[in-house]
Amino acid sequence: MLKQKNNQNLKGFSLFEIIITLGILMSLSLIVFPIASQKSQESKLKNYASQIATDIYYQQQRAKLKNISTGINLENNRYTIFDGETLNSAIEKDTKTLPANIHIYDLSLSSPNDILFSEGNFKPNSYGHFKLTDGFFNIQVSINQEGLIEYESI
Repeated sequence: MLKQKNNQNLKGFSLFEIIITLGILMSLSLIVFPIASQKSQESKLKNYASQIATDIYYQQQRAKLKNISTGINLENNRYTIFDGETLNSAIEKDTKTLPANIHIYDLSLSSPNDILFSEGNFKPNSYGHFKLTDGFFNIQVSINQEGLIEYESI
């Protein structure tokens, strides 16, 4: 014999319970999304600061190990790494452009826009700091008289 199922014993969620759950999930997403978005922007800016610091370090190593003069010229939204005494007399140049929303500002270097390394030397001829910004976050990149390169959020 076949048993008939009793449809009245089936249970589920009411429309009210589903609407309340969706409301809670939407409220949580309104809180979490802006925080995640800000952390993503800050992380991108730190990556650009890290890349610039790496390029400065690369030029520093080349000056010492290859016994050549090298440098980096900093501008508003780009920088140029070069081999030579100055950017104008450079033998090789490689310009790297930053995205439109990333800017280099507040250049406080002992040479106007350049970080220079003389041949065979780790210590820079010019030193100081500059800042990167995306309009919300700021990072300061520094190189001291001894050639130590670092960056930090400010």
